[in-house]
Amino acid sequence: MLWVLVFSVAINLLLLILPFYSIQVFDRVITSGSIETLVGLTALAVVALGFSACFDILRGRLLGRFAVGFEQLLAPLVLKASITDPARRSEAGTHDMVRVRELRNILSSGTAATLIDAPFLPAFIAVLYLIHPWYGLIALAGSLLLVVLAVVSGRVARAELAQASGTALRTQRTLDGIVRHANLVRAMGWTQGAIREFFRLNDATLVPVVKANERVALIASFARLVRIVLQVAAIGVGAWLVLQNEVLSGSMMASAILISRTLAPMEHLVAGLRTLTSARDAWVHVRDAAASALMSQRRTLLPPPLGALDVSGVTFRNPNARRAALAGISFRCAPASVVVVIGPTGAGKSTLLRMIAALDRPTAGAIRLDGASLDHWDPDQLGRYVGYLPQDVELLGGTVAEAIAGFDETATDEDVVAAARQANAHRMILALPNGYETEIGRDGSKLSGGQRQRIGLARALFGKRKLILLDEPNSNLDPDGEEALCAAIREAKANGMTLVIVTHRPRLFTVADLILFLRDGVQVAFGPPGEVLPQTMAGATPMRHSRPVANESAKSDIIEGRR
Repeated sequence: MLWVLVFSVAINLLLLILPFYSIQVFDRVITSGSIETLVGLTALAVVALGFSACFDILRGRLLGRFAVGFEQLLAPLVLKASITDPARRSEAGTHDMVRVRELRNILSSGTAATLIDAPFLPAFIAVLYLIHPWYGLIALAGSLLLVVLAVVSGRVARAELAQASGTALRTQRTLDGIVRHANLVRAMGWTQGAIREFFRLNDATLVPVVKANERVALIASFARLVRIVLQVAAIGVGAWLVLQNEVLSGSMMASAILISRTLAPMEHLVAGLRTLTSARDAWVHVRDAAASALMSQRRTLLPPPLGALDVSGVTFRNPNARRAALAGISFRCAPASVVVVIGPTGAGKSTLLRMIAALDRPTAGAIRLDGASLDHWDPDQLGRYVGYLPQDVELLGGTVAEAIAGFDETATDEDVVAAARQANAHRMILALPNGYETEIGRDGSKLSGGQRQRIGLARALFGKRKLILLDEPNSNLDPDGEEALCAAIREAKANGMTLVIVTHRPRLFTVADLILFLRDGVQVAFGPPGEVLPQTMAGATPMRHSRPVANESAKSDIIEGRR
């Protein structure tokens, strides 16, 4: 940016060649009739303008590289904030990474160069004043008028953005939903209705945009008219001053050129202020996201966990809900235990699993892994020991092998195959058209529901996991798939992994060491299957404070932090 400023100074100084060339031609060449002087002045002017063009090219390249560096510097911080902060990955607004690209495009565009040239305006006004005060007053009056027009244009642009932003987001969400669920829309006979709904929302979005564009264009046209009228006024005033013998004829042309050069950046800013207003709003979001990432504290890396899980008085309340999704959930399990969470729909089972995965924070209470609160773990370190399979299996696009390994840069083929074998998915994967190199499509769209779940289980088991969280892992499985899942759970337990599984199907009760029964966000029962399952049939009253563990020796192991 320092070199950009240096080249900008040189460019603007060299642009003074044109008015001084005009003065010399009219006041020296024409009066003397010297062809040699004309040729010499013209050659010097061409060389100077050539240097100005070269500096302009270099400045453009530097701005382009600065814009790329800007994105490379901020994009990792913004993406980190989007991953770690749930509010920044909300569907309610434009993604911050889109705003980073918007700023990069503006920095590398002519608008940035115009902004850099704008501070040189007082220098040109001073030069005009030195030629004659009247020229300086004309330029000053024109600049002030263009500033007023720029302010009006900016308010119109901001009003348009505020009015159109809400409907634009609804339109985009509707469009994304139609495209993502195109097969459903077609099967249900909603094609024409979906088209009509999209265009209804799109029309509501376009109305304020079109109105604002028309108003901004009107203001920009008026600004252009102001600049041209002031050039004419400069020529007229210059002619009058020449007749009054106050200036020479060359100053008349020089003043017209200088006034045009002085007001041109202001005119461009009036026309492009809508873009600058949008850029300012984008910068506010990007700055906050980068600050959020920079302020995140590095946490001390803890020893690898054994898998002892302690949920103590956990309550979770959504601000928009009337009642708490979870209230006072408390249980413990020793390492290498299998806890099955059951309960009717809406009991809070998936919410509990998300909090154990550190995706949501409890409103009250604490969740500890090997005695350390989840907040005390470094997020990346914790993620390497926790395997999570959500209810809606989310597979990253690419091949089957890439879906299992994720973004683990140290993953080997042996690790991928080992995870698939542990999930009893190896044979199923080999039966695919290209085996582990089969393309799964967006979100695994080319796979069946059961295939996605088994590959998702392999991903959850991949690496050195100690705590496995499975949300309805058998919802899309046939009896053979369920048997393979049970075998995978037994093997994971034998390998020292602790598993917390949410399910509605009784097949997984056979592999459970402990069962947690929830109803309406309240803990009804927790303990061995033989004790809890009869209570589910009898509709037992809630037991908020019971905290049994698998056995007394396991309890002492948890207290002392070792198995």
